[in-house]
Amino acid sequence: MLHRRFHVLGLVVDAEPVALRYADLVVARPDGTRDLDWECVAYATRVDPLAPGLHRVELRTLEERTFSGDAVLVRSVDGSHVLRGAGPLEGFDPVELARRGDLDA
Repeated sequence: MLHRRFHVLGLVVDAEPVALRYADLVVARPDGTRDLDWECVAYATRVDPLAPGLHRVELRTLEERTFSGDAVLVRSVDGSHVLRGAGPLEGFDPVELARRGDLDA
């Protein structure tokens, strides 16, 4: 599986900023497919849960890149949130997976 991990500095869910302790974004292409999967795991400074369902997510990375897309909330417990992509990740080009040297093949 090819993948790339980004450290997330800023997270906005449905136009509401989420204050973070830590977050990362993983973009992956499972073996035998051209489709991309993506997921953000975030640890917020507040323990308020996110509402179940589909959310519009915007992410700003340590590399000063911006990504956005629709994501489904998988889990939101004690400030730990898992958002799984429910469509394309805007701002990410799948070609980037083939250019990285830190990939699992």
